[in-house]
Amino acid sequence: MTSTGPDAVVALVTHARNVPAVERERFAARLREDSARSSMVLETCHRVEAYLVPPAGDRPASEWLPAGGRILVGEAAIRHAIAVAVGRDSVVIGEDQILHQLRTSVDSARDGGGLDPILERLFALGLRAGRRARSWRDGPGRSLADVAVSVIERRAGSSVRGRPVLIVGAGKMGRLAVRSAAAAGASVSVANRSPERAISLASETGAQIEAFDPGPTIDRFAAVIVALGGPWSIAPATVDSLAGGSTVLVDLSMPVAVPQAVARRLDGRFVSADDLAVADAGLVADTDRSLARLDELIAETAAEFCAWLDLSDGRAAAAALSARADRERDAELDLLWRQLPDLDADAHDAIERMSRHLARRLLREPLERLGRDPDGRHERAARELFGL
Repeated sequence: MTSTGPDAVVALVTHARNVPAVERERFAARLREDSARSSMVLETCHRVEAYLVPPAGDRPASEWLPAGGRILVGEAAIRHAIAVAVGRDSVVIGEDQILHQLRTSVDSARDGGGLDPILERLFALGLRAGRRARSWRDGPGRSLADVAVSVIERRAGSSVRGRPVLIVGAGKMGRLAVRSAAAAGASVSVANRSPERAISLASETGAQIEAFDPGPTIDRFAAVIVALGGPWSIAPATVDSLAGGSTVLVDLSMPVAVPQAVARRLDGRFVSADDLAVADAGLVADTDRSLARLDELIAETAAEFCAWLDLSDGRAAAAALSARADRERDAELDLLWRQLPDLDADAHDAIERMSRHLARRLLREPLERLGRDPDGRHERAARELFGL
């Protein structure tokens, strides 16, 4: 039997703050191997999380998680899921990307064989809260690319305004990086594995075109931001130029696109997506007032979900009680039919109708009370009295 109380929800959480990217990737691979209908997996640059509704009394083993991962159960899992949806747990508070990523993950879980109704309800409320939180914002929201530009300026010790910055990648994050660097006043160039996509992005944004491997002249760029879906393959001469110059290199890719051997040669001028997750809070923090408003929204939404779960418990108990009554009635009728094998059809039907009517009449008030059971008192009593 599946639990329907608040403790039904379990979250397995890994985040860049505590779990390295390689361990998160292994965890994600393990989750992809599991085909449980009640699970929903969320993968982003900084997190890999699974939400489950295991059978009552059953909890995922801690060995599922790498060191630094967390198992959240009940209200802690519920509040975390909603905090993720509203962007409260993001590197950039209130970011837009997480809402899209969460919606995509929910759709994927639903299309992959079904999503447990409890998780369906939880994330419907979470996505609604996320949209509400975004409606409070004035102007465009910040993205991880904005954080990358801020970190570049801190590492370089100067603004990127008027300086050349190269964006490698023309996907969604690459586009955000182009816009962030341009908004900071940089002279932006775009490179991509597929030149056509780089040309398209450059024409949309006014950026320049650069080769996917710029070669030894790469050191003319104040910074390079890499946002790829695969490795960034560059020649040894390009690596030597990066290592010998002052260029700051930020890799927003997940998994990382810049080889570790290259990163090590940059002597502190390499920044990974995981590094951005633990950047100074001053780069990503919001005002105390807006954070308090998000916290209130999380608490309200969690309370609404738990209230729904309480009513769901009552409805589940009502259904179980009805099923129990039907089983007992059927068993007694089967015994009666064996004792009266010559009973005519009309009498048979009359007894069937009378027994059904009597059961429904006796259960009408208990079932109605279970359907409107705000504190769960009737649900607990019914389960205890009838052994449900």
